[in-house]
Amino acid sequence: MLESYKGQWIGTSKSGSYCIVNFDDKKGVINGRVAVFETVILDGKTFSYCSWAYFIVTVQNEGEISGEVSIPSIHSQDGELLADEKLRAFQEMANLDLPSATSFKGSKDGQYHLNIEWNSVYPSGNERTDSVCLEKKRLGGSVIRHEEMCWSKFKEFISTQEDGYIYRGQARCWRLQTSYHRTGNADLISYLDEKVPELENYINAYSKHVYDSSNDRSLGALLNLAQHHGYPTPLLDWTKSPYVASFFAFENQKELKRNGNISVFVFNDLGWASMAGRNAIIRSPKLSVRTMELPGYGNPRVIPQQSITMFANMDDIESIIKTNENHSGEYLRAISIPVEERDLAMRELALMGITWGALFPGLDGICKQLGFRHFQA
Repeated sequence: MLESYKGQWIGTSKSGSYCIVNFDDKKGVINGRVAVFETVILDGKTFSYCSWAYFIVTVQNEGEISGEVSIPSIHSQDGELLADEKLRAFQEMANLDLPSATSFKGSKDGQYHLNIEWNSVYPSGNERTDSVCLEKKRLGGSVIRHEEMCWSKFKEFISTQEDGYIYRGQARCWRLQTSYHRTGNADLISYLDEKVPELENYINAYSKHVYDSSNDRSLGALLNLAQHHGYPTPLLDWTKSPYVASFFAFENQKELKRNGNISVFVFNDLGWASMAGRNAIIRSPKLSVRTMELPGYGNPRVIPQQSITMFANMDDIESIIKTNENHSGEYLRAISIPVEERDLAMRELALMGITWGALFPGLDGICKQLGFRHFQA
C-alpha cells in the first residue's frame, strides 16, 4: 500500500496554484515535501513564488490519508530561498502571510490519481481552503517521436550535426528518467540528508580524493562517480559523441529486443542552456533539468566517454523539455536504429577505437571487451 503513494505527483489546484508533491516512505511512515507555486499581481506586474513544506501522512483506510504540513519556506520563481530581509521585503510587498498550521486529507482515485483537500490557518485568524487532483505519471516508453534510420543513414545524419548537441543511447525506447527516480523515489532532500552522507563515508574510505557533500562541486563529483558504479542518483549520463552513445545502445545484447530498435536521443544542449542556464539548485522546489560537466575526481571513465551530465529533480524529464519547446524537436529528438544492424555497428565502432576497454579503463573494461570479442563478435 505504501509503495502506491511513493513518487512524484503533480496537479493544479482549484485556485490555480501549481502543486508538486513528492511522497516518500521510511519504515512504514509516509512523508515528503509539497511545493505550491503561486502568483501575486502588484502594480500591474505578476510576481511568482513558491511555498515549500515538509509533511507527515497518516493512513486512515485503504486509499485515504490525512496529515499536517510544516510552516513553509518561501522561494523565488528561480528556486532561490527567500530568508530574513528578502523574505520580509517580499511579504510586505505582496502582503503575504505565512500559515501557522495546515492540515490536509486525501483519497486515492485509482492507481495514478490522488485527491487532496487542505486547510491553512494564519496568525491573523484567517483561513484558506483549497483542493487539487494530483496525478502520478504512468510508467512506459518515451513519448518523443523517434525517427527511423538505418546505421548508414544515421552516420550521414550525425555528420551534419552542429556543435552544441549531446547524445544518449538506450537499448530500448525507454523514457528519459534518472536512476534515482527509477527507484520510485522523489524526495531529493531526504536523499541528500539521509542517504548521501553514508555514500560519502563509504566512498571516502576507498577513494584517494576526499569528497565533501556540503560543497556543491564536490557533491556533483561524488554523485557522478557513484552513478558510474551503479548507485542511483538524480543524474542522467549523456555524451558529446554520437558514436559513444550508439555503443551504449547496442552493447548490452541481453537488453536488446529481437526485431526491435535501439534509441539514440539527440539533445540541443547549447540551446537549452541558453534558455534554462547551467546552474542547478538541488535544494530547491523548482522543477529543473540542467546539463553540466562535473569534475572527474577518481573517475577515469569521464574523459574517454566524453561525458556530460544532466541533473533532474523530476520524474518526467521529457515533459518539461517538451513544455519549453516552441516546436517539436527544438531541443530533443530521438533516432531509432534496427537491432539487426548491431553486428555491423559494433564492428565499425571497434575500428574507431570505441570499445569497452577504451571507455572503461581497468579490469572491468578489459574483461567485457574480450568477452565480446571472444563470445559475441
